[in-house]
Amino acid sequence: MATTVVRRWALAGGAWLATVAAATAVATGAVGSMREGIFGTSDTPYSEAEVAALLAGSSAGPTSAASSPQPASTPTSAGPTGVVRALTTPGGTIVAVCEAGLATLRSWTPNTGFEAEHVQRGPAAVASLRFKARSGGGDVRAQVRCVGAEPSLTLGGDD
Repeated sequence: MATTVVRRWALAGGAWLATVAAATAVATGAVGSMREGIFGTSDTPYSEAEVAALLAGSSAGPTSAASSPQPASTPTSAGPTGVVRALTTPGGTIVAVCEAGLATLRSWTPNTGFEAEHVQRGPAAVASLRFKARSGGGDVRAQVRCVGAEPSLTLGGDD
C-alpha cells in the first residue's frame, strides 16, 4: 500500500513538472513572437517613401512615432488631398493635413507620460489639441493652421 501511494505521488509530481515545462515553453514562444512578430522580425526601418505612403494613408486615431524634445515638422506627402505633415511637440506627435485652406488632425500620438485631450480635429481654420502631462504640469497646447497649403504648428503652455 505504501508503494502505491509513493507511485501516485511520483506520477502526480511528474505530471506537474511536465505541465510546468510545457507552459514555460509556450510562454517563451509567445514572448519571442511578440518581439519578432508573427510573420518575422519587425526591426527593419521604413524608407522615406514607405513613411510618406503610410502617413498619406493613415486613418484617424493614434499612431506610433518617435518623440523629440522640441517642436519640429517633417513634410511627408503632397497630393490631390492636400499636404500632410508630421508635427512633433514635447508632448507628442501630430499628423495634420491642409485641404482647401482648412487644417485637419489626421492622427496624434502622445509621448510617454502624456495623454491627448480637448481635441478639435477639424477641418477648421485652427485644429488643436492638448497633450496633458499625467504627472501634472508641463501640458502642451498644440494649434495647427494652414500657412499656404501646408500645416503649421504653434505651441502654447499650460492652460
